[in-house]
Amino acid sequence: MHLINMCVQFESEPQCYGSLLATIRKLMSNLSHIFMEINEQEGSESQNWNNPIDTFIQLVFRRKSTGKWTETVEIGHVIDEVLNVSVPYPQLIQFIQSSPVFNHFVLMFTEIIVEDLTKLQSKKNRMTKVYEIVHEHLYVTTMALINANLVMVQDTDNVLYSCINAWINYISMARNVSPHGRMDLSEMFQNLIRLMCESKQDTDEFVRAEKVLTILANVFSNDPTLMDYELREQLEAIFVGVSRSGATDASKHQWMLQYMNHLVTHEMTDELKELAVCIVDFLQVNTLDLCNKLFSSVPASHISQESSQQYVKVLLQMANFPLTPILEEFFSVRMVDLWLDLADAYTNLPSGTLSPNGSELAVGIFQQVLSIYLPKISLLNKRKVLEHDPDQANAHEFDDFRAAVSDLMESMWSILGNDKLTNVLISNIGNSSENIDIFGIEAMSLVLNTLLADMTLSESPWICDVLESCQFFIQNTVVLFKAGYEQENNSAVELLIRLDFVRTSTTLIGQLAGYLKQSPSRLNLCIDELFKGLEYCTLNRQGTDGEFKDKVETLTIKAISLLCDTCRSELSSYLLQIFNILSTLLAAEANISNFTRETLVRSLGFILESQVDEGPERQGQYILQTIDMLQHFIQQGLSMSTITPQEQKNYFLCLLTCISELGSALLPTEDTESPALLQRLAEFRDFWKRDPLQIRTKILGLLMQFTNDPAFCGDSGFVEVSCLILGKGLKLCEDEPFFLTFSMSEILSFILNQLPKANISSSLPYYSYLLESLINQYRDQISPQEFDYLFENIFLKYYRPSIVSDPDLLQTTVSFINSVLDCKPSLAIQSSHWHSFILPEFINLLSAREKFTIVAITKFWTKVLNNKKYSEADLAATQALINDIGQQVISQAMFGLYNTQRSDLSSYTDLLRAFAAKFPMQTKVWLGNALPQICANNAAHERFTNKLLVTRGNRAAGNVVLEWWLECNQLPSL
Repeated sequence: MHLINMCVQFESEPQCYGSLLATIRKLMSNLSHIFMEINEQEGSESQNWNNPIDTFIQLVFRRKSTGKWTETVEIGHVIDEVLNVSVPYPQLIQFIQSSPVFNHFVLMFTEIIVEDLTKLQSKKNRMTKVYEIVHEHLYVTTMALINANLVMVQDTDNVLYSCINAWINYISMARNVSPHGRMDLSEMFQNLIRLMCESKQDTDEFVRAEKVLTILANVFSNDPTLMDYELREQLEAIFVGVSRSGATDASKHQWMLQYMNHLVTHEMTDELKELAVCIVDFLQVNTLDLCNKLFSSVPASHISQESSQQYVKVLLQMANFPLTPILEEFFSVRMVDLWLDLADAYTNLPSGTLSPNGSELAVGIFQQVLSIYLPKISLLNKRKVLEHDPDQANAHEFDDFRAAVSDLMESMWSILGNDKLTNVLISNIGNSSENIDIFGIEAMSLVLNTLLADMTLSESPWICDVLESCQFFIQNTVVLFKAGYEQENNSAVELLIRLDFVRTSTTLIGQLAGYLKQSPSRLNLCIDELFKGLEYCTLNRQGTDGEFKDKVETLTIKAISLLCDTCRSELSSYLLQIFNILSTLLAAEANISNFTRETLVRSLGFILESQVDEGPERQGQYILQTIDMLQHFIQQGLSMSTITPQEQKNYFLCLLTCISELGSALLPTEDTESPALLQRLAEFRDFWKRDPLQIRTKILGLLMQFTNDPAFCGDSGFVEVSCLILGKGLKLCEDEPFFLTFSMSEILSFILNQLPKANISSSLPYYSYLLESLINQYRDQISPQEFDYLFENIFLKYYRPSIVSDPDLLQTTVSFINSVLDCKPSLAIQSSHWHSFILPEFINLLSAREKFTIVAITKFWTKVLNNKKYSEADLAATQALINDIGQQVISQAMFGLYNTQRSDLSSYTDLLRAFAAKFPMQTKVWLGNALPQICANNAAHERFTNKLLVTRGNRAAGNVVLEWWLECNQLPSL
């Protein structure tokens, strides 16, 4: 009654009572919740409330005829009389025509009801009755109300369209959760389409058309089957001017052309984008069907192939929409998804269903797509976007468009193949050296990068033959690279365009490494230009283009590294040049990044790895030359006073990282193992075992120099790189020839001597990882006594002072023991610390609260219970151990499980699965003793124990653990 009184009051003087609107909305929302609550109660028919809209209308009629209600008895009597009285259609129309305000209110009321129903969909299991009542009563009234408004077209547009959207969202949800959710919206959609086509420039400036299209966009993006086939066919004719059946009047397409012209003329780019999204979402509904009609020999429906081909022509025209993508039009952008869907649908056609001319037709269509999109993704268009949008938001969107087109071309390759796609791009890039279109070359190179990414050119002779036949291909690629770094235009827009030139060309050069390996002259052309580009980056670094040069430098050095990795022996003639470049770039004052220094040394290492023909002495001399150069710059840096202490640290870290990168590049792999090395393998093994040039001694001396120095030993960065260098050779078999193969005693001596000088909290993880690798390599040479000594001095010594209070160090310690259990369990099991420290301490850690500790410690106990590396003696000792301490482990594990977060349950589950599988009978007893001590829920405990043992340790235990945890923590069950 409060709602009715306020609505009547507002209707009498809307200007005076405008503040009541928010209260009216709130009362309507309250009533919608009452509507749901009443109708979900069990009881007789009289307890239902069928239709709040009818009740609202009846009460307004009563209120206007009788005046304001005051007596509670009178109010109750009136409500009882009208609660479920239907409003006939003529009376409904009379009501909404009598007052625009009341019309507005009933639309708003029905909108609020279904909005609240949609929000409460998570409670769908208890709302089945409401869905039925809405379908039988509220839906009927609302559709009559909406359609009447669509015909009358009053000044209630905003609330009308908002109401329509709410009902569409509700029905889309309800039909998935209730048999009463399916409701016909055909008449409403028909009226919306009519209203859209009646909206003109000279009537309402297409305002209503925009609102209708917004509603249709919502339908097509979320639930397009809400609209039936006949209505979609009408829209098809309106949107594209042709229907696939050919049976629909396409004359209304003129309205669409007028609307598009209106948007373009008035530069309404946002509205044009929304229209594109709407139309393409609509078109994607029929992509699979279109594919079948175009390319399949399966008996077709009434839709002819000719109509489908005409339809495709229109789609191609839409993709070729004039104006600049992103900036002025969005059709070509959205159409990428449609072509991608069509390409994928064609590729996935069942074998044997392709029509006789299907392949030819597909090739013709997608060749046109290629010719449309190459100019669209040109950087000429990106330049326009950047000039119009200085904050680069649209430029990023344009980059996404270019990436999407590249992905489309990758899908099109399965249709066009190399002959009609890859080879065409290569030929067009390399067919001439005069008057070249640099922007066209960049666009084709961008697409070619995507196609070549999945090819191994060294194993693709047909592609290499095409590349070889195009004499200007590499030359024009180099020209593209030079256009990026040589031009002098430093405006913000041009720098971004130039950077794309560099990015595309350097990526392509890297992709071509497998081909360049077979073409030395073209390889030399590329590497020479890349080094020129790198030199350019070191000049005048302080100017406005400093950031640009940083990025060019990174892209260039990555391409150099790729070429050096792939073309190792082919670049042997560049060794002297690279050494000379390094002698300049490794200097502290060089205008170059540490990343480039490290990558260039790694590139040098790739080439050195191939220097085996002249024997190990020659290779050793090159490596010694590199180490001496790095040592020289380290000593030089120690005496420099022009850089800050932090800059000095970073510089020294870079030079040490260069040694690590050199080692990584020289690691022998199956891919790089040459016949020449195999012939001289014994010679190389002997040489690096003896290390006559004392290279390892020099390197170890450099590492000790920094880890002994108080200025550097506390920095974990120096510990990390030292451990990387010392552990590099531990990845190899013991007899592999490698210059960084340090002995076990050298590594252990380094760890034991340097760890006390380090910052334990940040350095222990690196020393621990190195020790893990060492034990894994030399596990058969380490005794339990030696293991005890290492464990005491590396972990136990620091456990109470540092490790126990630091979750990261706890995880490091437990993970170390886990790694030992993985490679040689007896080292840990036979340790004197196994019973005195490891087991009791690790039992206590089962109730830890930190995720990383929980993961590590449950993994430890799972490995103890179930370890395939156990010897018979280990297995017998472990079984006796678990029989002895199993009760403690289970008690602590269940306590930890009970108090943990849901995200950590899986860690405890794995442990309990191991117990259930290996010790089922004992586990039942241990759980029976432990669970009552955790919480008072014996029924849950008994169910949990029985179910867990039934699983016998399989994956079903996960749900058992989760159910117990939820129930005992008084959380909602599954």
